[in-house]
Parts: sequence; C-alpha cells; structure tokens
Amino acid sequence: MSDPVRLFLSAVPKDAALRDELDVCLKPHERSGRIDVWHEGRVGAGEEPALEARARLEAADIVVLLVSPDLLASDRHHHEEAARALARSSAGEVVIVPVPVRHCDWSWTGFGRLKPLPAGGRPVNAWPDRDEPWAEVTRGLLEVADQVARRRAAGGGPRLGAAGLPGVGRCVGRDAEVEALAAAVSRDPPGRVLLLGAAGIGKSTVSRAVLHRPEVVARFGERRFFVELDAAPDAASAAVALADALRVPPGPDLRARALSFLAAGPAVLALDNLETPWDGGDQAGTEAVLAELAAMPQLALVASVRGAGRPGRVAWSAPVELRPLGVADAEEMFCAIAGEEHRGEPTLAELLSLQEGVPLAIDLLASAAQGNALVNLRAEWELSRAAVLERGGGARDRLRSWKASLELSIGSRRMTAEAHRLLAVLAVLPDGIAQRDLAAVLPGAGPAAARVLAQLRLAYFAGGRLKMLSPVREYVSAAYPPPAEDLGRVMEHYGELARTLGPLPGGPGGIEAVARLAPETANLDAMIRRGLAEAAAGRWIDAAAALTRFARFSGHASPLPLGRALEVARRAGDRRREALCTESLAGIALRRSQHADATARYEQALPLYQKVGDLLGEANCIRRLGDIALARSQHADATARYEQALPLYQKVGALLGEANCIKSLGNIALARSRHADAAACYEQALPLYQKVGDLLGEANCIKSLGDIALRRSQHADATARYEQALPLYQKVGDLLGEANCIKSLGNIALRRSQHADATARYEQALSLYQKVGDLLGEANCIKSLGNIALRRSQHADATARYEQALPLYQKLGDLVGEANCIKSLGNIALRRSQHADATARYEQALPLYQKVGAVLGAANCIQSLGNIARAHGDAGAARARYEEALALYQRIPEPCSIGWAHHRLATIAPDSATRRRHVEAARSAWQSIDRTDLVARLDQDFRS
Repeated sequence: MSDPVRLFLSAVPKDAALRDELDVCLKPHERSGRIDVWHEGRVGAGEEPALEARARLEAADIVVLLVSPDLLASDRHHHEEAARALARSSAGEVVIVPVPVRHCDWSWTGFGRLKPLPAGGRPVNAWPDRDEPWAEVTRGLLEVADQVARRRAAGGGPRLGAAGLPGVGRCVGRDAEVEALAAAVSRDPPGRVLLLGAAGIGKSTVSRAVLHRPEVVARFGERRFFVELDAAPDAASAAVALADALRVPPGPDLRARALSFLAAGPAVLALDNLETPWDGGDQAGTEAVLAELAAMPQLALVASVRGAGRPGRVAWSAPVELRPLGVADAEEMFCAIAGEEHRGEPTLAELLSLQEGVPLAIDLLASAAQGNALVNLRAEWELSRAAVLERGGGARDRLRSWKASLELSIGSRRMTAEAHRLLAVLAVLPDGIAQRDLAAVLPGAGPAAARVLAQLRLAYFAGGRLKMLSPVREYVSAAYPPPAEDLGRVMEHYGELARTLGPLPGGPGGIEAVARLAPETANLDAMIRRGLAEAAAGRWIDAAAALTRFARFSGHASPLPLGRALEVARRAGDRRREALCTESLAGIALRRSQHADATARYEQALPLYQKVGDLLGEANCIRRLGDIALARSQHADATARYEQALPLYQKVGALLGEANCIKSLGNIALARSRHADAAACYEQALPLYQKVGDLLGEANCIKSLGDIALRRSQHADATARYEQALPLYQKVGDLLGEANCIKSLGNIALRRSQHADATARYEQALSLYQKVGDLLGEANCIKSLGNIALRRSQHADATARYEQALPLYQKLGDLVGEANCIKSLGNIALRRSQHADATARYEQALPLYQKVGAVLGAANCIQSLGNIARAHGDAGAARARYEEALALYQRIPEPCSIGWAHHRLATIAPDSATRRRHVEAARSAWQSIDRTDLVARLDQDFRS
C-alpha cells in the first residue's frame, strides 16, 4: 500500500473549534490510510509546537488554510506558515487549498487567486448547517489527495505540481514582466506571447515563474508544461523534447500523440530557447509545429527567443522584452546568493556595474563570491575578466557558464561572417560605434552586420550608437580578437579623429569637435593605448597630445592616455614629444586649478624645450607659469614671467602668444584695481586676437573689459560685454569661459538685488565649473550664493556657504578668495552683533588683502571695523576708519563705495557743514554711476 497523502491544517487558536470539526470529517479517511492529517491540536507530549509545525509543514503534500480575519492578522500563520507554503507551491512541492471559515477579504493575499473550498468561497460559519460545507470541503480535499497519489504511482517528476515542471529559481526584478505574461496566458482565449532578450537576461527564469503564478495554476492546474529546446537543433528534435515534457511515452507517432494530449483540454506551454530549432536550419519545420500548436484554441503559449526574431505562423501578442536589471535589483540578486554581509560594500557596487544588470552574469559572479572576499574577487576579475563567470561543471551548461550561454548566440545560423568581424571589433571599443562610423569601421558591410548583431541581441542600438553589454564585451574581446586588418583600420579611424578634431576646441569649430569627440573618449583612449604599444609610436603620442585642448575645454580628461604617451616618449628619448606631453598634462592641471601639479609639470617641460631649441614651447611654459602666479595673486612674479615670455613670442612672430601676454598683464592691472592700465592692455590685445582669428582670446578680452565695467559699477556696459563674449565662448566650446560670463552676469544681478536671477546664474555656472574641474570657479560660485543668503538675512545658510568655499580657496592658494570668505563671515558676525568675532574676522582678512595689493578688499575691511566702532559709540575711531577707507576707495576709484564712505562720515559728522560736505560728495559719486536709488536714499536719510 502506498504512503498516505499528508495534509497540514493551518488555523489560529480562535478557529480551533472549526478546525476540529473538519478533523472529525477527515478522521474516517485517515483511519483507512488514504490521508494523514496534522494540526496543532495533535502536538504530542514533550513536543515543541513551533518546531513540530515547521517540520510537518515541510513534509506536507497539501496545506489547508482555514482563512479568517485572525489568520490574516497572525504573524506566524499568515507571514510564516502561509508564506512558506506559497514558496513550496511555486516550486511545485505542495498544493494549497484555502478554506474560508469566517468572513474576511483575503483576495489581496498571495493565495488570493487560488480556488477555495467550498466552491464559491462562502465562509463555513455563514452556512445554516455547517455539516453541508464540511462535507463539500472533505470531498474536495480527497479529490486533491487522490491526484497526488496518482502522480506518485506514475513515478518521476516532482511529488506535487505539474508533472516535470521545474521550480522558479531566483526571479528578481521581473514582477512586471511576469505579471504581464501571466495575464496574457490566463485570459480567454489564451494568449500566445514571445519573450525576447539577450543571452543570460533571464528568459528561462521568467518563463518558469509565469507557470507558477497562482492565476496560471488556477486556470490550467496540472496542465502546465516547460519544454527545454536548447538541445533541439530541428523540428523533429523539438517534437521529442515536447513529448518528453508532456510525459508522452516513446513510440510511433510521437509528435501526433503529444499534440493530441495537448489538444485534449486547457493547457499552457512554455517553449524555452525556441530559436535553437528555428535558427538551426529547420525554420519551416519548426514553424509547422508552431502552427499546429496555434490551432489549439485552449492552448496558451509562451516562447522565449534569443534576440529579436519572431517565428511565423502564429498570431503572437505584443512581445515582452527583458532588459538588464536595475542597480537595486542587481544587488538584491547578488546578496541572495553570496550573502547579506556583502550588501552596501563599495566593491560590490563596482563589481555589479561591470555586469551591467545581466542576471546570469550576476548569478555566476555571486557564486564566485561565496566564501570569498569581494576585494579578492575584484582582483580576480582584473586578472581573468569574464572567465570568473563559470560555475563548477558548467562548461556546456548555459545556466552555469557565461561562455556556454554566449556561444549559443554567437554560433547562431543567423550570424554572418561580416557580423562576426564586427562583433570582434565592437568588443575592443568600450563606447560602442556611432552609426555614422559603421561604414568606416567595416566598409561595405557595417550597417548590415550591425543589424544581425542587434537581432541576435549580442549588441543593441542606443542613442545613435551600436553598443555591447560589458560582460559580453569582456568575453568576446578575449575569445575573438579582431583580425589585424580590421583592427588597424579601426585604430586609424579613431587616431585620425584625435589628430584632426582634438586641437579645435577653444577655436572655430570647437563646439562641434567637442560634440563629436565626447562620446568617443573611451574608444580614443583604447585605440591610442594600442598604438602606443607599437614600435613606431610617435604618431600615437601626437594623437594623445592632440586631445589636450579637448580635455581642457570639455572636462573629459580622465580617460585620455597622456600619461602613458609621456612614458613612451621618455623611454624612446624623444625630448620634443616628452616636452609636449608634459606641457599638455600641465595645461589640464592648470585648467582644473591644480596649481602645484601644473607648476611642477611646466618646470619639467621648460628645460626640455630649451634643449631642443623650441622657443615657442619655451615661451608657452613661461607664460603659463605666469598664469599660475597670477591665480595665486603673486603679481610681481606673474609680471616678470609675462615680460620674459613676450620677447620670445615676438622673436618667433607668434602674434597669439604676444596677445596672450599683453592680456595677462592687463589681468594683473585689473587685480590691482588699475582699471585704466588694464583696459589699455585689453584693447591692445583685442585686435591681435582678431587678426589671427582667435575667438577665445577675443572673448577673453571682451569679458575682461566687462570686468572693468563691473568694477566701476557700469552695469549696463558690463552686461553688454558679457553678453557679447558669451556666444563666442559657446561657439568654441569653452565651458570655463562660458561659466565665467554667466557668473559675472550673476554678479550684476546680485548688485542690482535681483536675487532670484543671481541665484539661477550662479547655480548654472557652478555645474559648468564642476564639469571642467575648476575649483576656483566652484569656490567663487559657492561664495556668491553665500552672499545672496547674507543679503536675505539667511545667516546659517550664508555661513555654511562661506565655510564650504574657504578650504577651496586655501587649497588653491588664492589669498583674495580666502580673505573674502573670512570678511564675509565677519559681516555675518557683525549683523548678529557679535562684535568681538566680527573684529577678529576683519583683522584676519585685512593683512591678506594688503599682502596681494587688493585695495578694495582692504578698504572694505577697514570700513567694517569703522562700523563696529560706531556701534560702540566711539565716533572718533569710526571717523578715522572711514577716512582711511575713503582714501583707498578714491585710489581705485570705486564710486559706489566712495559714496557709502561719505554717507557714513555724514552720519557721524561733528557739525552740519561737515555733514553737508559729505552728503554732497556722496550724491556726486552716486550720480556719476546713475545710482538714482542710492541718491533717493541719501535724500531720505538727510532730508533736514
């Protein structure tokens, strides 16, 4: 006699009486050996109820849930017992039968779609005579028990669930796709859906998950079948695999008997890897089988296909295509396999990013992480790359080997020789290939080959480019290196892009060059590095150096191989190219305000240029050292550098270098508040830039003239200058110049108290500074946002901004910026009447201003110290401070500040004559700059 079918009754203590009523109905059938019943009321003496319940639940064939409000509220019965039963049900190990015993809404639960007993779901306690529903429940449970017993007798396959149906496995991040497929196959009439996707994307897992969905189980019961076709090269083999999944015995007319079995009633069929027989040379035969399946009105069909192919002769619904997992789902899947201890580790995020959301790659990587340190796994990946993605014994198993999975796609009959060549080329280009470049990369065949790779899902189109997922690229690059001819052509293509477009940013056509090169940075890096490994590497050094202006003006410096090019030039004893690479690296560091690094590199390049007699290179290094000195407010040193470089430029007839030196001398004059001298320098340099067609230099001069106008409070003129320079910067693709103009327009808005406009300008400029890595511009924007907060009396926000900017200025050695932050913190302390703190801040900032000759900053500090003295009632000390500040303002001159100094002196004037004199002087200063608002305030303050 066979073993009895085991029933587990799950009921809360409040429903124990109802449970016992069912137990009485089942008792005779248990006595006959047909079933074996267990519930908590049967816990024996000395047994632990919770442990015994768990053991019985794991051994059960049928779980009966006595559904009531208390069961749904019970952590143990609902969230533990029912949840575990559902998990076992999904794996085909148990049958769940809900039996509502008291009124409640249980449609939302995991078992909400399962067919209840009694039929219709009317609760047992709602019947006038409870014997009637219990009799129906008993009959239904015995029918389920008999089905289980028959399957046991048939042998093979899981003890419960559809015969031969595999479990779901780990299905993470696919809820929406599984739900859509389940809805399609469960509708009336049943749907026929294609499940598309690349190798390792999880098509098999999703197909299995659909077959285990409660609504699919409820609709089709035991007639749910999963057919593996990855070993079926033709229609005949597919028919054998189908019969095997249906458990149709071998013999004559196998295909006909299998189809007859399917046609006998409602069924759902999942055909996994349908592309194998369809692509295997028997497309017509495979489609004939599909046509016979499609003719069955009660058959639901899910067919997974690698790539984008759609087999014919079936009216397929809209296909469902699987995409890579998101970051959170990728981590969830990894930790479910490798262990929760890895969650949140930085190395994990790095490793997962290399898998680009491909579930099979994540699964295999997680298996390699079991008992392993992630840092060690990362090192192993660096050494072995995709070879890490192999599980023991999986050399031929597509679910245990990344190689085996990919080779099914690479070996497809749809793969052409040209597509195979493009596959190999694409694997060495990390950024993929722009569609415009396909014809150049693979002449005569590029677009057609790209179509084949996309259809096989070995590559995909995105943003006008043909791209490849990282795990695919790692495997293909190791297994299929491109032929020498193809690789040489690709290297030349990208090398020429670097040499021709790299020097353009910052000049005419610069913005177009940046737009063309920016998406290719990783490709340029990869191809140039390959070229640098060749014996004749000189032109590849030139290609690396040619990208310097692109790196400087676009902010895409990180991937460029200049460092490697420098090593190659140095090893080869090529001093000219060594100097060129060193200067190029210095230029990038300077653009990012990394002054110490830039100085060291220019000082290394300078003697190299002198040794090879390159006067232009020598002059460029000297001038750039002057730029660094100017950025550090070391004006005397900067002047000496520019005056040393200027005759060298004139000697070689380099008008551009000459103009740059003159403009830089103007910058020094501007920093020293010698506005007339600065304007003369800019106006002298401007026609030189225009003569040589240097739009960047032209823009710089115009912007600097705008800076002078802004210093003189000539806001309309300054605005016009900045708006004239801005499109020039944009035209040449100079993000830094563009940011500077936008920030200056923000300064004007701030001076006009247009705080919303100023904030928008600073935030726009800040993102550009951060993009190009310019710390000085970043610090200035942050400080300016602090100024706005201060104007709005948002003192905490202002303090935070100044304290954020201060270390940036200190890092750069910018004394003026450092002093400005300290002075502004003093202004906040003054507004809060914290006079001691304010005094300390102003006295800390004042010598910094004096050290660099920043007259305006020094004057502002002195005036603020006068304000503190006036607040303390010390009119004499205040008057002395105001008169000292006034003298400095008049040296610049700074009309707006001159007016305020006279205004303050008027408020503490010892007599009316002195007061009138200061009032009239303030009026004259403000009228000279059309500040009618300030004149009106003056009249209001001194109306008497």
